[in-house]
Amino acid sequence: MTHIAVERNRRRLMNDHLASLRSLIPSNYIPRGDQATVVGGAIDYVKQLEQQLVALQAAAAERSGVGVVATAATAASDGVFVSPQYTSYSEARGGSGVDVEATAAVGGHVRVRVAGRRWTGRLLRAVAAMEDLRLTVLHLAVTSVGHDAVVYCFNLKMEEGCEMATADEVATVVHQIFAYAGACC
Repeated sequence: MTHIAVERNRRRLMNDHLASLRSLIPSNYIPRGDQATVVGGAIDYVKQLEQQLVALQAAAAERSGVGVVATAATAASDGVFVSPQYTSYSEARGGSGVDVEATAAVGGHVRVRVAGRRWTGRLLRAVAAMEDLRLTVLHLAVTSVGHDAVVYCFNLKMEEGCEMATADEVATVVHQIFAYAGACC
């Protein structure tokens, strides 16, 4: 009997939390009311808010005269990058390098963020290279930071045959891919 009461309480709490989450997310992100749609909509909404944050930081920096490169370079300290594995862009204050952070290698899914200079064709070459390495792009968000900097947010899936197993390994490969894609342009 105790197990049944505990499970009933767990379901009630879960439904209460989902209802609270549903009330915080705009309705266009949640077309249906099932649990998976609510959680997925919340994830998409948070990603969109992160992009707005980067854009607002860039606009504020331009108004204050700090400069776009400094804004993209300090994105790590402002919460966009929590613990980047590579910081060749921010350390060089806008050189040809890229900042890369890969997190959450759970169930074969990895979230990767890349900040760097905008180069024509760089994203296309990078996505093609990742797919050649059996990293499927499930979701991509692009945020312009001023006229020459950009932040890419990827959700990747490590497919069967992918030789990488950890987020650090993915970060290393993505850093190499973006460094090469930027250098060859």
